[in-house]
Amino acid sequence: MKVPLPFLATARRCRVIGVVIACLGLNVQAQTAVPADEEKETVRTEEIVKLDVFTVESTKGQGYGASNLASATRLNTPAENVPQSISVINSNLMKDIGAYQFDQVMRYTPGVTPRQNAPNATIVRGFIVGNRYRNGFFMPRIETDIANLDRIEIIKGPSASIAGSSESGGLVNFITKRPQFQAATSVSAGLGSYGFMRGMVDTTGPIPGHENMAFRLIAAATKSDTYRDNDYLSKTVVYPSFQWNITGKTQLLVELELLNANFPTGFGAVYLAPVEVGAPFATVLPVGVTPRVQVNRWAPLTLNTSGEPGMHWKHDVNALFVTLSHQFNEVFSVRQALAWYQFVDDHYFASANNTLYFDSAGNIFTNRTMTKYWRDETGFRLQGDLAVKKQFADNKAGLVFLAGYDVGDVEFDQRQANGVLQPMNLIDPVYGLPATTPLSAINDSRGDNGSVGVFANGQISAFNDRVILTGGLRRDYNKAGSTVNNFNNTTTSTAKSPTIQSPLYGLTIKPLPWLSVYAVDSEAGAAQTTISIYPGIPTTDPLQKLVTIEPVTTNKEFGVKMNFLDGNFTLNFAKFKIVQSDFVRPQTDFSAPGGSYRIIDQGVTMDGYEVEWAGDLTKQLLVYGGYAHMKTKVPAVRPGGLDGEQRGVPRHKFQLFARYNLTDYRDRGFSVRGGVVYQNSHYGIAQNTYKVPGATRYDAGLDYRIGAWTLSFTAENLTDVIFSQAAIAAGSNTVDAPRSYYVSGSRNF
Repeated sequence: MKVPLPFLATARRCRVIGVVIACLGLNVQAQTAVPADEEKETVRTEEIVKLDVFTVESTKGQGYGASNLASATRLNTPAENVPQSISVINSNLMKDIGAYQFDQVMRYTPGVTPRQNAPNATIVRGFIVGNRYRNGFFMPRIETDIANLDRIEIIKGPSASIAGSSESGGLVNFITKRPQFQAATSVSAGLGSYGFMRGMVDTTGPIPGHENMAFRLIAAATKSDTYRDNDYLSKTVVYPSFQWNITGKTQLLVELELLNANFPTGFGAVYLAPVEVGAPFATVLPVGVTPRVQVNRWAPLTLNTSGEPGMHWKHDVNALFVTLSHQFNEVFSVRQALAWYQFVDDHYFASANNTLYFDSAGNIFTNRTMTKYWRDETGFRLQGDLAVKKQFADNKAGLVFLAGYDVGDVEFDQRQANGVLQPMNLIDPVYGLPATTPLSAINDSRGDNGSVGVFANGQISAFNDRVILTGGLRRDYNKAGSTVNNFNNTTTSTAKSPTIQSPLYGLTIKPLPWLSVYAVDSEAGAAQTTISIYPGIPTTDPLQKLVTIEPVTTNKEFGVKMNFLDGNFTLNFAKFKIVQSDFVRPQTDFSAPGGSYRIIDQGVTMDGYEVEWAGDLTKQLLVYGGYAHMKTKVPAVRPGGLDGEQRGVPRHKFQLFARYNLTDYRDRGFSVRGGVVYQNSHYGIAQNTYKVPGATRYDAGLDYRIGAWTLSFTAENLTDVIFSQAAIAAGSNTVDAPRSYYVSGSRNF
């Protein structure tokens, strides 16, 4: 599939800009923002001509608080009116964490775990959430950069009444930075461990001669090795945007995303499974063999079971977003948006078998396959919203109503080749050995598909917003599609899917101005589809099995939301139970045809509760974090398997991040910041075949502000512990990086 020439040219310019930034030394360890205790944030604050119902207000506090939300309702809605648990990570918090990657941003959010083996992926309340949304738009699993993010909002639990076929754990929505009508520029630079360099420039302001037009241009470049063998990160991004206030009630926003990235393929840090006779995926010690390595421990973190020399994960992304909003009067508003994207995913990686084994010399090995996957995808989505906001009887009753649609189409070209690598010695790994079976093409196809969704959500309030009833319903279906097999030029057609419905019912009661009590019952469905149990072999293979599924997730939740200190500090509690059925996940197993198979989960249950806090306790002390208690029930999924209890997530996890400004001067002074994350020991894989140990990690930082300058030092994982992010399998886990240091400087103009 050909890329339009203008976008190719722009992408080349993107690379050139990134090289220039790197050469100038404009490298940064963290996203730039003005110190959180300043009254006016140079790059973020803007008095919009007329705040419309679709525009989210800035945070009420100067620090980590978030008073209004966009994800849960697509509207500028107070958080206490929403009967769902929602976490917000704003730009101040991202900066203070010292984040330059998505997994760092998620580190202190309760109920959320970063997952490294997919772009911007997370595990929310025990379920994998691979998709993401951008200002309410569904986006495929493609790489992005946090340089352009004003905040990240996470709805926990299925959110299909707004987003459609959302994933069971929740919804992750990226809110981007907008052009500002006050001129401002920030530049930042930084260096760190493992050859890390990053640079960013962010400039915005009115267009000369046009007081109703503004622009923004963000450019960033990152380059680094990693702690794993044969891994590295390089990324160049350019984010231009333009806003035109056509009238006091009409706005046009145009945004571009241009990205070229090469990032780690994902897995490593093998946990050496216990010797358990008869258990699934057991590591069996042969009679008379003395092991050279103690089981029940981590292999060296440098070990990379998913990477070999030349392996990579590359993304080239070109995307355009256009949004036109208009407010007819105080009651009715409309919005129409268009998203177009084109990306190339070039993914070359190895997969480790879940079962480890000893040889006669006591070395421990894993078998590995390799996969070369390439996909060129072009898609567009149209999204339209009609909003109604009306107060009745002197504001004693009210109505907030939103109806809308979205339509999407995708065209793709994809190819896949599989092969077999020589077994890897986990004690003395040797990379670059000749493959046992060279890569062989198993797929070369092109095709198209699409989806249609319509929805309506409403809130009816009474007694001055003291009682709020929330209801929502969405209907989705997949359009008819087709796939052409380029091997034999045959076409397989897919019929239009049945329409699925995803309802939501909620109640919010506010007995006191600072206290909200809520309950919600929601459901997320997905279209009926037929899958192949063995993805590594053709569908025509006699060993292949085809199964028809119709995924569905239900969620029941109640909670309490409290805000203190004039809304600058929030404390929330949520009790939930999520049940997921007919969902598919892959499992590497060399005994299966093609080296892997798909598991269809039935009745996976996550039962737990969360406590979350965020905001400013004083003018100088800012805090964020929480505690999550989660208990998962996973039915046995293969002969000999055990009913899982934790599905790769800990039962107990505590997270706290804080910043303290040693002085209250806005233009100078020191700030200290630090964080702690604790989790208990927990099982890996759904069958509970091995345990990873519990751990506690610590982070710390120091900032010095003087005028427009900020100098920062950040130390991550101070005690250098091995901290499991996601217990995927004995041969493939994701962990936090070892102890790392970063220094950076930024200046605002």
